Amino acid sequence: MARTIAEIYDSLNKVKANMQELHAFVVDNNPGNTMDNAETLLADLSNKSKVAIWRLWLWLMSVASWMVEKLFDIHKEEVEDIIARKRPHTLRWYAEESKKFQYGYCLEWLGDTFGYAADQPTAKIITYASASEVGDKVLIKVATGERPNIKPLSTIQLSAFKDYWAKWKDAGVKLEIVSLPADEIKVNMKIIRDRMILDHNNRLLRDSTINPIENAIASFGAGLEFDGLLRLSKLVDAIQSAEGVIDVQINDAWHRPSGGDWKPINMSVMPASGYFILDIDNSNIIYEDEVNVSIID
Repeated sequence: MARTIAEIYDSLNKVKANMQELHAFVVDNNPGNTMDNAETLLADLSNKSKVAIWRLWLWLMSVASWMVEKLFDIHKEEVEDIIARKRPHTLRWYAEESKKFQYGYCLEWLGDTFGYAADQPTAKIITYASASEVGDKVLIKVATGERPNIKPLSTIQLSAFKDYWAKWKDAGVKLEIVSLPADEIKVNMKIIRDRMILDHNNRLLRDSTINPIENAIASFGAGLEFDGLLRLSKLVDAIQSAEGVIDVQINDAWHRPSGGDWKPINMSVMPASGYFILDIDNSNIIYEDEVNVSIID
């Protein structure tokens, strides 16, 4: 950021004060006074005092330096603006631009790029998007809705979205765009619960409207990053943190993408669709009861 003229003038005077050969040039008749500043110069000019020519030249140099610094500021702003508008199209850019898709509106040529003539927030149907490199192409996964009701785009919506990217993508870039139903997870799991806190339906004894285990699983799913890795250890941690749960053990877990087959999960798994649902009906969850009693000596 450009300094003020006064700041530049004062800094030049500090340099002058440190130069022994210039100590003879003083502002006034006070012995040893070798410092000058913008305030004293302007005061001397306003009351018609005699002003040394070198002070005026120093002021002119300050003005010239200020102009150069201002020009550099303007140049920097212009360069930063160009970079912002012409940034390289990273994987994150593809994900962000996917969310800007406006269903039912066409892209228009706006000077030097495609875009929408007006922003229509209600037409932005894509709420989740990710992009990754797979081989020689960019894989884009998208979904609509909000957790826990995430769903794929309809056939006609997906077709329009693909047309959007056909115009918007970089020339030569291969895109694969998918919008699939949720991947399914089923587990073989044992949960030990405290029967002084939970009833046989896993509801709080003091408030039967609350099911801590269901809430913990739902909260875990809601916290997963779209197209992020699901780790079984994190699922165990989430359930174990539920009120009334004493211990949790997952013996087996399986994963099935939409239209695919069940396959065992070792420690973690990536979703083909970008998101998961826990298939409770096909899961085998065994509950064991235990009563925790604190003994005071």
